[in-house]
Amino acid sequence: MIKIKNCPVCGSSSFNSFVKTTAQMHHNDKLFNFDKCNKCDFVFLNPRLKFEDLKNYYSSNYLPYRGAKAWGRFEWLVSQSQKRLDLKRVALIKNIQSLSKESLILDVGCGNPTFLKACQQKLKCKTIGIDFNDAGWKNQLHDFKKINLQVGEIKDLPSNLHPDIISMWHYLEHDYNPYENLQSLKKISKPTTKLVIEVPNFDSLSRKKYAKNWAGWHTPRHLSLFSPNNIDLLLEKSGWKITQVFTYGTMNPYLLYWMSEMEKKRINWNKSMEDKFISFVIGMIKFFPLRFKEKKSSLGIMTIIANPK
Repeated sequence: MIKIKNCPVCGSSSFNSFVKTTAQMHHNDKLFNFDKCNKCDFVFLNPRLKFEDLKNYYSSNYLPYRGAKAWGRFEWLVSQSQKRLDLKRVALIKNIQSLSKESLILDVGCGNPTFLKACQQKLKCKTIGIDFNDAGWKNQLHDFKKINLQVGEIKDLPSNLHPDIISMWHYLEHDYNPYENLQSLKKISKPTTKLVIEVPNFDSLSRKKYAKNWAGWHTPRHLSLFSPNNIDLLLEKSGWKITQVFTYGTMNPYLLYWMSEMEKKRINWNKSMEDKFISFVIGMIKFFPLRFKEKKSSLGIMTIIANPK
């Protein structure tokens, strides 16, 4: 385990334990501790697993890697939901940046790269996805053969890459070195590059409701839990200027509520989700009225748009 001695955002050595949780989406009774900085309110896993040990929590049975197939006979319906999510992300990108066939989208932490496939289909532009392993696509290579997919780290990206869009869909909270990696991305960016970050929002209603069972902890995979003020501080320090902050994301916040309920029940995440589908849909319908509140008070997700300074 790696002990953190200073806040990764502001550098303060003044922080206290905030919550202890067991591993989520994984059967392990070991408790993990999250500290909260007394200066900037940043919440971070401390101590954290060594990077090579964390890979044990990203097996091929990991639900996000299994995708729609995890839902058995409801696979097609779930796949349509993923397509709608990808199209929402494409629409967001089109809204913030003018793109052509020569434009380049870099998706950091691409996982199962359906978003990049949607970019190719709808925007006809160049795409690159990078992740620390290929578990999200290795069994589906025929689906993503036109996408440049790389296993590696941000520091391995070529200095002349110059992407027009850098997207991080629920990646930054997993990053062992967010400050250094944001700096590296700034160095390979153009003055017009747009950085899009979607992360769980620590300062949200779902976190307050579910406490230690909140799915946003995603223990021990999530190392950082951001709020609007401290993610602003991190980006400023690493060479980026925030232009927009949204109290919501492209991901339906109901997913955080549902996963939190499942964590309370300690379900076996390795098994098929087929028997959970009907109750999942009923819960989503009941949750729908709450979504009218998300533009005023975050239900669990936030989105950041930034430019290089």
